Parts: sequence; structure tokens; C-alpha cells
Amino acid sequence: MALAMALAMALALALAGGGCAGVAAEGRPWVHAVRIEGLHEVRRGDLEAKLAIAATSWNPLAARRYLDPYALSQDRERLLAFCAARGYHGARLTTAEVVPRPGGESVDVRFVVVEGLPTRVERVTVTDLDRVDPGDRPAEAAVDKALLHPRVEAGQVFDSDRYLEERDRLATALKNVGYPFAKVTAEADVDRDRRLAQVRYVVDHGVPAAWDGVTIVGTVTVDASRVAAETRVEAGDPFRLTAVDDARDKVYHLGVFSSVRVGYVPALGRPDRVRMVVTVTESTFNDLRLGVGVGIDALHSEAHVDVTYARHNFLGGLRTLQLRLTPAYSVIPAVWDIRRHGPALTAQADLIQPRVSFLSQIQLTVGYDLGIQYAYQFHGPRASLGVLRLVWRDRLSLSASYNFQFLTFFNTDPAILVDPAQAGRFFGFVDPYRVGWWQQDVTLDLRDRPQATTRGALFSIGAEEGGDHAGGAFQYQKLRGEARGYLPLGDRVVVAARAQLGHLFVQGELGSPVTRRFYLGGPSSHRGFNYGRLSLQVPSGVPGSPPLPVGGDEMFLLQAEVRVNLVQVGGAWISAAAFFDSGDVAAPSCGSGGCALLAAGSLTQLNFSRLHHAVGGGLRMKTIIGTLRADLGVRLNRFAAMEPDGLANPDPGQRFTVHLSVAEAF
Repeated sequence: MALAMALAMALALALAGGGCAGVAAEGRPWVHAVRIEGLHEVRRGDLEAKLAIAATSWNPLAARRYLDPYALSQDRERLLAFCAARGYHGARLTTAEVVPRPGGESVDVRFVVVEGLPTRVERVTVTDLDRVDPGDRPAEAAVDKALLHPRVEAGQVFDSDRYLEERDRLATALKNVGYPFAKVTAEADVDRDRRLAQVRYVVDHGVPAAWDGVTIVGTVTVDASRVAAETRVEAGDPFRLTAVDDARDKVYHLGVFSSVRVGYVPALGRPDRVRMVVTVTESTFNDLRLGVGVGIDALHSEAHVDVTYARHNFLGGLRTLQLRLTPAYSVIPAVWDIRRHGPALTAQADLIQPRVSFLSQIQLTVGYDLGIQYAYQFHGPRASLGVLRLVWRDRLSLSASYNFQFLTFFNTDPAILVDPAQAGRFFGFVDPYRVGWWQQDVTLDLRDRPQATTRGALFSIGAEEGGDHAGGAFQYQKLRGEARGYLPLGDRVVVAARAQLGHLFVQGELGSPVTRRFYLGGPSSHRGFNYGRLSLQVPSGVPGSPPLPVGGDEMFLLQAEVRVNLVQVGGAWISAAAFFDSGDVAAPSCGSGGCALLAAGSLTQLNFSRLHHAVGGGLRMKTIIGTLRADLGVRLNRFAAMEPDGLANPDPGQRFTVHLSVAEAF
């Protein structure tokens, strides 16, 4: 009776407004809230997403959602069907009503549900594995491994989505050990009176197969053979379903196709072979992007425009020419307390050539920089030439490069110029400035995905060798290493950790180059400090200006973070995080000449009992442009100007730091 009255009321309201055919209000009330009462085990948020009736967003710019009586009637069936799919086959809807709100322009929609008792899984069986031939033992092993962590098992509430996911998971496990046409049929017998379900999976693994090669469909200008090479699939390779998704990502990221579809078909006359088919649609090859941004922290503010043009398949061969221009204006420390300001500019051209012989990529970069730092302003050219080799399904990357930078300084802080003989040793500063180095990096990436990572690990190690042999004025070697780990705890919680360690070895009369030293602090570093502020600091020669960070030759950083997805808003997750950061940068060693300017009590080597600690937390919002992040860091120690033993501390008294950024810290 209550349901009939609610529907009649909704229909009367709609008819009074002249019908409900259009999207506009047409006299209908708008929906203020949708309330679902009586749910205990079924997730209310998941159910609300399935209903046609929806509440108007709290966002004042969002369009209002108006009442549709026909959708209300359909939602009654949707609600009961959703409960049954979650294992509550006896669920009943006792109330479905429309409640007018004061003023008569809006209504609340109210559902009251009685879930009842759940239907549980009594038994799960997987059959037909006994027909696996001796040569097909990988099929049996794959299913056995998948069943070590089953999604459906006896005693659970019978959830139809989980039941079907288990079917697909078993089929995927078989396809990933070489059975391209494996099928798994799911059967469920539900006894509603006893509230028990018998679940059965029937496995047909089919014939194991290998790849027969790759066929590219849809290319007009692009060289199809080069596209096929980018899939990393060759005839005779064992079939793996993961190769399909990998090929799709690699081909799409070439930047020359507007759409990419990848599948596979049986090879003609070869039941033990399958052929990958990549169907593409060529794009215009031209990509122009324009962006604007503002960056503000306690000691640096900047507004910039970013213009990027890319020409894909430049002169053929799938190579890419990318031009980037980023003009900016920077202020130090802040617009309300200007001590140093001026224009900044990054102009850069990249020529990227994929797949040359055994190399995965060759990249040539030339650029020109105009910039401003705490102690100086600078301008000058730079260039680099690098090669990359990807192996082991692209999990392991090996790279090597040559790099050169030439800078001229101006508006230099007087503190640096007091003793020119010591400027190169202590500050790593000479004018003009010339640094050249060879660089090698090895990275093992075991993460599930590079962005919004939820599980896995990453390990990297890198080395630099600078000196006369590279055309530079500074003689040094640099080593750095990093390890990251990610562990999911349920569906919404991820624990992440990162450790970094670095060391510079300096020879010659000059110290380490100022642009290659270690600095910590910032949204992607130690969050107890602003960008680049965690290092030895010296007083500025400009009265009233903040002290100057001079960097260092040794660095350690340890970070741990817990990330929790809270709620979805418009399809984007809002999440919270709590973190702990600990680290330090040791003072420069100043080369063979020593440092007359090195302050007494400065640590020239890391002391792991004297690290800077910080805790904090923040909010994140995952969007199509990345994760928008706001963090507050709170320093726990070493915030006095000087420790009792005379050790000076960077940025004394600044216990709180706010960071606004895009992307996770690591």
C-alpha cells in the first residue's frame, strides 16, 4: 500500500508539471536526497550507483536531478535484484515513498529494505581437470595456484559478481600459461528455502599454443613492420594473455594512432599457434597542448605557461619531435615578501627514435634555461644524448647517457662572492659554469602500474662520472639508489614505503657542482621542509633574505605512508594519507682543497641518529590529469636554531609545511 501511494503521489506531481518527457524540470520537483534504510551487509553506496533516481549534487554548478516516477518504479525492481545478486534473495522492500520538502520545490526519496538472511555457498567444485593429459600439467598447476586464494569458497555469502569473477579469473590463469582458447563454465544451483548455493566450475583448457606472429591492420602512412616490432611479440614466443594488454599500451603510446584494438585468432593450419591482430586508426600525428599553472610554497612562488608541440612519425620511422616552451615569472620567497624575482624560461627540443637495432630508444635533447634560485639567477644551454634498453617484458630498464650544461650567473648573492677561491669548493659555484657527465641507470619495476600504484616494488641504482673526459670543470662521481614497496590491505588501503641513498665522491680543487648536489624537501621529497631547503644553510648576503641552502654530498631519505580511499565523488576517489618522513643531507666535502667556509659543527657525513623526522597527512583526489594532492608536514625534531652540541639546523622555527602538487610523492 505504501509503495502504491508513493507511486501515485510521484505520478501526480509529475502530471501537475506537464509530464516528464524532457530533461528540464517542467514543473517536477527536484530530488534533494535518496535515502535507503535497513541495509546492513549490502553496501549502500554500491546500490545507489545502480539506481536511476539520484540526488542532486551538492555542487552548486551541477544540474538538478528531477523526479521521474517511472524510474522510481523501475528502481524498486533494481533494488531487490541488487540485493539478490549480493546473496540476499529474500530481501523485501517495505517502503518506497516520495517525501515533499518545505517549499514544495524538492523531495526526498525513501526506500526501506528488509535484507533477510543471506544465501551461503555450501560447496565449490572444479571439474574436468582429471582429463588433463600428462603434457598439459601447466593447466592443472595454473588452476591449482589460482585456487590457493579463491574468491568463492564454502561459507561465504553467495555473491553473483564474485562468482562470475572467479570464472573469469580461472580462465585468465589458464590463458596466461599458454592456453589461448581456455574456457570455464560457471554453474550455480541456489536453494532459496535452505538458503544454500552449490557452485561448480567446468574447465576446458583447450590446446597449448605459441604466438605465430603479429598482423597490423589499418596503417596507411606508418610502417606496419615497426608497429609490429613495438608489440614485443615474435613467432615462437609462448602465448600469454598479458601480452595482449602490453601490446595495446605500447602501440597506443607511440602517439600515432587515435585508436588501438588488439586480439588474437587461430593460425591457419596450426592448432598450436595463434596470431596477434592489431587494428589501428592513424591520427593526425600533430599534438598541441597548452597549460597554465601556479606554484606557491613558503619560500618560492611561480606562475607559468606550458606550450608543448609534438610531431609523431617525424620523417617516418615512428620517431617523435617534441618542442616545449615554458615561460614563467618567479618570486622568492613570496609575493608578499619579495626578496628576489625575475622571469624564468625553459625551452627544450626532444628527438625520440624507438627501436634501433637492439636498443629500445634513442633520445636527443637540447634546451635553454633561464631560472632563479635562492642564491642566484642563471641562463644557458644544455644537451643530452641517451639510449635505453628494455628487457624482461619491459620490467627491467638499462639506460646510459651523456649530458652537458653551460650556465652564466647573474644577480648572485654577495655571500657567494665574498671569497672567489672558496666559492667553487664550498658552494660548487664558478662563473661561467660548465658541467659534463656520463650517466648510467638500472631500474627494476615490479609495480602493478606506474601511477596510482597499489602493489609491487621498484628498485633502481644510478651512477654519474663527471670531469674533463666529459667536457666539465668538476671532477666527481655520484652514486644513488632507491627502493619502493607497495602493499594493499583490502580494497581501499595501501601501505607504501620508499628509501633513497646517495653519495658524491669529489676530486680536484673544486667541490661538487651546485646543480648536481643532493637537496631534500618538497612535495615529492621530505615533506617537513619546503622545496630544496633540507641541506646545510648559510646566511644570505642580502639583509632580510632567507638563508641559502648549499646542498650536500651525501643523502638519505626514508618515507612510509598509508593511503586510504574514502569516497567517490563524480567517479573520482577522494582519499586520505598519513605519512612519516625521515632524512638528512650531509654538508659538502669541498674537494681536495678543503672548506674554509664550512661552519663548525656541520655534519660532513650522515649521522643516522640525528636525522630530521616529520609526520603529516593530507587529502588526494584522483582525476584524469593525475592525483591532486594537499599535504601538511609537521617537523618533530631539530627545529631550534642550534642543537645543544652546536649543530646548526636548517630553517629553524618552521615546524609546519604545506604542499600542493599533482601525483603521489612516490
